Amino acid sequence: MIEPARFRQALGCFATGVTVVTALDGTAPAGFACQAFAALSLDPPLVLFCPGKHSRTWPVIERAGAFCAAF
Repeated sequence: MIEPARFRQALGCFATGVTVVTALDGTAPAGFACQAFAALSLDPPLVLFCPGKHSRTWPVIERAGAFCAAF
């Protein structure tokens, strides 16, 4: 479980910019550059990101069930 203070500290370092959202599709990586990314909640720890409506990568990330965001 992520501690709320640590989660806040990490997301507090990100003011604005492009975030890379990635996941594994089996053993192959999939990802996209995301311009809409923000902290949503500390408890539970949630972030919000908005993939493009016609993104081919989003369904792959959704199926993976987990993702990584690098900012």
